[in-house]
Amino acid sequence: MAIKRQSEHSELTTRFFIHMKFLVTGGTGFIGARVVVNLWERKIPVVVADLNLNIEWTKQIALLKYDKNTAELAEIQEQIDQTSFINLDVSNREQVNDVFLKFPDITHVVHLAYLMSAEVEADHHRGASVNILGMINMFDMVVEHRLSRLVFASSETIYGANHSAYGDENYAVKETDFCSLDDHFFTYGVMKMLNEFTAQKYIKTKGVSIAAMRPPIVYGDGRMRGSVLWACEFATNPALGKKVKLPFSKDSRDCWIYVDDVAEQFVLLSLKPKLNHFAYNNGGHSVTAEELMQTVKSIVPDAKYEFDESIPRTALVDRCDSTLLEDEIGFIPRSLEDGVRMQIEEARNREMQINY
Repeated sequence: MAIKRQSEHSELTTRFFIHMKFLVTGGTGFIGARVVVNLWERKIPVVVADLNLNIEWTKQIALLKYDKNTAELAEIQEQIDQTSFINLDVSNREQVNDVFLKFPDITHVVHLAYLMSAEVEADHHRGASVNILGMINMFDMVVEHRLSRLVFASSETIYGANHSAYGDENYAVKETDFCSLDDHFFTYGVMKMLNEFTAQKYIKTKGVSIAAMRPPIVYGDGRMRGSVLWACEFATNPALGKKVKLPFSKDSRDCWIYVDDVAEQFVLLSLKPKLNHFAYNNGGHSVTAEELMQTVKSIVPDAKYEFDESIPRTALVDRCDSTLLEDEIGFIPRSLEDGVRMQIEEARNREMQINY
């Protein structure tokens, strides 16, 4: 299957996009900023909302990508200049509704505003406000403002904390696989279960279009918060001549996907007129930590790293089947080596710009 990239758009398709406007919540976060850049590349109007806006970071991702192409850089800058950035607390229903009153032409939402696992465990009340009530507020907007679609980030943590519940490491977890509460570790993952359950209620009772994607470990440069900062540090640290310590054994197996590919998946799933399913695994590459770091070392030969052998594995599943999503949107993520190389190049380019 051929890999489709965001640059492959006809003039007719571009004209079709003019009649759309996206809202991206969590839009200056790790994944959200990449979704925004993807929309800029497609020349799709976008409103970017976040509780703590990091506008310059989001712009920098795009400008670094095209700094050697004057024509494309000018086009991206034009999209940036036309973009509205707004502060938004998704747990505040009045604030959320005000966004749609201010921008009544919003047609699609990519909802990524969510507290990560460590933040949820530190403050369950705030976690529930953002992750449960915030999600319901967004679902209500789909109904009340007759949106074409909302796609939100679920998670591989919906499958629980131990791959052995499904079989050996060669089994790829499917969307229909179920995990009991006894096999969960993260409150975050159980919140995602409730989000999906609630979304399907809205679909059945309100007739709206909502879809969920379940990313595994999303790697790339620029992850700034959460309990998996190592999903950035494993490659960015060696790229900048720094040592990295991964908090698990070299034999720990996980599923990894590059952040730009996840952004592409979110946008393509949002744009497809009719979907065949509700929930989709993003897929990715199932590798051990040692295999991951050998990939880094093939690009950065002097990379220095170590593992914590006292922790045999992460509390995540090892492998996810992405057949449903690949068939739905016709997109296959890049190879692990290509993704790691992209991360390393971006980290170095950003460092050069900062030091210039």
